[in-house]
Amino acid sequence: MSLGNRRKILFQWRDYLLLRLVLLLASPLPFRSLQRLGRTLGLCAWYVLPFRRRVVLDNLRATYGAAMDETALRTLARRFYAQLGTTLLEFCGYWRLSPERVRSLIDVQGREHLAAALASCRGALLVSGHFGNWELVAAWLATECPQVKFLVKSQSNRRVDRLQNELRRRAGVGVIRTGATTKEMLRTLRGGGVIGLLGDQDAGAGGMFVNFLGRPASVFRGAATLAWKLRCPVLTGFLIRLPNGRHRLEFNELFFGESGWDETRAVAEITRWHTRQLADVVERYPDQYFWVHRRWKTQPPAKETADNRGDAAAEYPEDVTRSDGAK
Repeated sequence: MSLGNRRKILFQWRDYLLLRLVLLLASPLPFRSLQRLGRTLGLCAWYVLPFRRRVVLDNLRATYGAAMDETALRTLARRFYAQLGTTLLEFCGYWRLSPERVRSLIDVQGREHLAAALASCRGALLVSGHFGNWELVAAWLATECPQVKFLVKSQSNRRVDRLQNELRRRAGVGVIRTGATTKEMLRTLRGGGVIGLLGDQDAGAGGMFVNFLGRPASVFRGAATLAWKLRCPVLTGFLIRLPNGRHRLEFNELFFGESGWDETRAVAEITRWHTRQLADVVERYPDQYFWVHRRWKTQPPAKETADNRGDAAAEYPEDVTRSDGAK
């Protein structure tokens, strides 16, 4: 075994044992205590994880650097770390909550939009993002709908992956692996269920480039393609952390495509729509977005960017483009 592989295995065991330790420490604590402890741990992480801190600050500078000075950016970054630590500790304890307790933690705005989606008898596709405590969105949905499954990407650390998905299952949330066949998704939707997914992961060079917080971001087409082909309603939902330790779950109005659209137009419009919904809530609560991931890692080819932008000062167009230049 090469030195690189041995180091990888060692780091994976480290991450798994750390998660196990956090779960062990969290198990006897009330949920509100987990929130307070998580905030403290998050602030500690700001000081002891310099690599991730650089990623966060780079993302914030690129997004808000024109409007904020360095002091304000660092203050926002520390607030983000406090939120992230709280989310982690909540995740370690949310599987213990009863359905009644989950409901008591969350105020719901726009419940009628979810009800309308479920009343369609075609199921519903819920698109969210790495915002607030996205895991609690799934837990709340599991209390309202008998069939809730979330598309989950398999992690390279198999032990951590199994542990995280076991916690989700204990919270009543079903899991469908990304890349799996569509049969399970079809069964869920045709049974009147909800499929949830996070629509803000970098899709690589094969994704569709959409304006997200002022920069082009590569977005997967899968959610929009599935919704259009199955003619199931699409809605977005985001969980906002409130100052008192509670949360507000906001559902937005359903998106219905035009009957005259072809698949290419429909996929583009749906993708642009759910990306804009996420950008709107991030602009309102920037400290609750997951700035630690490289959302803008993939950029369109230089020629395509120049053709669409016109000049360096122009805003990237709202029109969705593919990385191969097709529209």
